[in-house]
Amino acid sequence: AVRPLRLLLASHALATTGQLLLTLALGLAVLDRSGSAPGTSLSVALGLVPYAVCSGAAGVVADRWSRSAVLAGSAAVRCGLAAGFVLAMATGAPTWLLVAVVVASSVAATVGYPALAAATVQCVPDRELPPANALVTGAENALWIAAPGILGALTLLGLGPAGVTAVASLLLATGALCAYAAPLPHPSAATSATTPFAGVLLVVRIARVRRPMLVAILSNLLYGYLVVHLILVSGSSLNAAFAAGAFMALAFAHRLAGTVRPSRMLVGAMAAFAGAVGVLGLTGAGAAGMFAIALAGAASLVSEVLAVTLLQRAAAEEVVARLFGVYDQLNVGAIALGSMLAGPLTTPLGAGAALVVVAVTCLVIVSVAVARVSLDRVALARVP
Repeated sequence: AVRPLRLLLASHALATTGQLLLTLALGLAVLDRSGSAPGTSLSVALGLVPYAVCSGAAGVVADRWSRSAVLAGSAAVRCGLAAGFVLAMATGAPTWLLVAVVVASSVAATVGYPALAAATVQCVPDRELPPANALVTGAENALWIAAPGILGALTLLGLGPAGVTAVASLLLATGALCAYAAPLPHPSAATSATTPFAGVLLVVRIARVRRPMLVAILSNLLYGYLVVHLILVSGSSLNAAFAAGAFMALAFAHRLAGTVRPSRMLVGAMAAFAGAVGVLGLTGAGAAGMFAIALAGAASLVSEVLAVTLLQRAAAEEVVARLFGVYDQLNVGAIALGSMLAGPLTTPLGAGAALVVVAVTCLVIVSVAVARVSLDRVALARVP
């Protein structure tokens, strides 16, 4: 019902899909040229590194200019870089140049999520934040899940790396036009006098910002660990069950976030996520494991929606994007850390036992860090 949010969400969805296709097209190009699996893996990883490195600074950009203009500009810049990628492929440019183009595009992409999170606060009233966040979070997760499938469909149609990148360029151009059609006013003038490190300072100094951020980080660390665990145990059916649980949670996540005590719901959702992952570690891939992983997918999505809503309500409008730049940076880093821990822990402990240890550790940290602190909506006041 809110046209600006609808257009900005469409813009972000199109641009994110285009960006993911561009990154995956780089992997195809490297594989075609070298035939090296490690080289292919490294090239795709390099395309994701800017999210963990630059997102904090990207939030500053999204707080200093109109969030819709930031989304439009980001998509337009990436569209130009994608066109450059096609040209570089056609002229036989060296592989390092292809990687550099994709890394530059990823840097431009880092402003997207912080700008959209801040724009959501501008577009909808406070009471509508939970359903809006459920929609934004669900779309974001769906795109990351669907992008490899879209790539597969395009390659089945006979498109190579250059063709896939041409499609990505078209999606990015359309995304830029959608954002341009939904202009938002600039953030408050007070932003210009606010330190660029406002997002970091909020996390460090304010407990009602730091606690939901911590829960989100632990949730993403557990997610990163779980993704690699499922690869190690060849859990394709478990992957599908996890995704199905997350999508089903879209039907009720916003209702939980809209309760009068969302912080208790947040802790409960994280406990359910960790508990379900622990059950999976104990039972394996049987019927109980399938149910547990579906529950884990649902609880993971709910915890993210709740954390995002609490953070939006806790921060002043002019620094929301900065806060979510830090949010994106820390959570992508947490996913990477969780992924890196899976192999070293699985080798000595075994896959199931290691999964239980990680799940219990996350649950204990959340219980100690959050249990005695009220984060509920009634206790929140926006902070500068």
